[in-house]
Amino acid sequence: MNSIIRILIAECNIDFLNMIENTLRIEPNRFIIEKVDSGVECMKRLKEKRFDLLLMGNLLIDGNGLDWLRRFNAMGISIPTIFITEKGDSKLALEAMKEGVFDYINRSAECAKALPFVVNRAIEGYHLMLEKVRLQKELIEAKNFLESIVENEGDAISVVDLEGKVIYWNKGAERIYGFKKEEVLGKNLSQFIYPEDERVKMEEERLMNQLISKLLNGDVISNHEARRRTKDGREIIISMTISPLRNAQGEIIGFSKICKDITEIKKTEERLILTERLSSLGELTAGVAHELRNPLAGIKINTQILLRNKDLSETEKKLLKSTEEGIEKIQKIVDDMLNFAKPRPTHFENVDINELIERSLEILQTKLKKANISTFFEKGMKIPELKVDPHQIQQVFINLILNSIQAMQNGGTLSLKTFLDKDGKVGVEIRDTGIGIPRENLKKIFDPFFTTKSEGTGLGLSISLKILENHEATIDVMSKEGEGSTFIIYFPVQKTLKSIGEEGNEIQDINH
Repeated sequence: MNSIIRILIAECNIDFLNMIENTLRIEPNRFIIEKVDSGVECMKRLKEKRFDLLLMGNLLIDGNGLDWLRRFNAMGISIPTIFITEKGDSKLALEAMKEGVFDYINRSAECAKALPFVVNRAIEGYHLMLEKVRLQKELIEAKNFLESIVENEGDAISVVDLEGKVIYWNKGAERIYGFKKEEVLGKNLSQFIYPEDERVKMEEERLMNQLISKLLNGDVISNHEARRRTKDGREIIISMTISPLRNAQGEIIGFSKICKDITEIKKTEERLILTERLSSLGELTAGVAHELRNPLAGIKINTQILLRNKDLSETEKKLLKSTEEGIEKIQKIVDDMLNFAKPRPTHFENVDINELIERSLEILQTKLKKANISTFFEKGMKIPELKVDPHQIQQVFINLILNSIQAMQNGGTLSLKTFLDKDGKVGVEIRDTGIGIPRENLKKIFDPFFTTKSEGTGLGLSISLKILENHEATIDVMSKEGEGSTFIIYFPVQKTLKSIGEEGNEIQDINH
């Protein structure tokens, strides 16, 4: 070290001071010394000037040096310090070391001669300590920064051990799955987030075991899609990236997972595929319907002319009447096909959605009573008016309610609800306690002509979907066999429209 070292000496023993000065004069251009004999003056100098080292004696005119060191530490005065003790006082030296001094010497000629070496060692040690503290601080800050990124990441990040028990669960996982960290730590995830359906759960577990075999060989699994369940019972689709987790010896001790909720993306993809299919089928259907319409009209007219013949026997009249009824059914199918292929023009107007639902229920009240179905309607708070075609949207509601009636052949409960979702859209929920829809049919129910009923064309839901798309609305379906189905429609809202129903939620039993 060739730089100048500024030393403040707090000591009142004149003889020892002289020994120190004589030793340091060997390098007069390197050491600059200032001397004080009291703690007060020492503290004043330390506040006024910058020193590289404090040589602190225990005997000062206003108290002992150890007490003054404690006071300096409490004030945040930081400087590399060498403590001067009485010869052989190891207990005092130990106490001084506890207060953070870098070294100590006793009042002897030998120690005074060795002071330049001790000074250099103390200053070097102090700077090394500062550098270590700086690096530790940077390391802690980097660690906290990375932990903050991982903890607050929007995707679900978790870590499990080789037994599948959770050892880390970030806020993204809490948000996506709904389970808090304290609910899952130390437990196996299969207890919480695997689908309830036993068949699907077993399939997911089988696939997961296959992935674990690959992971134990050191492979990384990217973008694996899986079905999972949230705390509130929703089934979601996730995209998983799983990596082996190794210890310092390179042994695999667990797995880290990054999971993204792609449920909405998958729904959008399915809607696009269905829209393309509906569009192609619509063109074909329109052509077929037009080709059928003209000959069908001729057949109907001919049948009606024959029915006017008064000489017909009762058997002939019954046959012609049956033919006429068959023609009308075919005409209804043709009309449905044309409506599917080319819906009527849309006429938008501001509508109270609650009133529209009530009118739809009134139309079907007789059918609901006959089917022994109890009906409840919960009106949401502050539901804004919607700009829709009331006739078309009513057709959608009637189609869905009719489906629910047909699903509850032995009676049941039909529950309807309107609400505002977290994105500000108006939701309409239609829930029944019917037979439910088999999982393999859920993706097919909006397909044209798909039906499991003995009657009907299978176009009701296809037409409903097309109407909703024209209104920029979406529809979600949840169903479980033997428990019922739930259809939820989400309508976009125009902010300029006024709100209705501000008096709060109102649940009506509308059975008469």
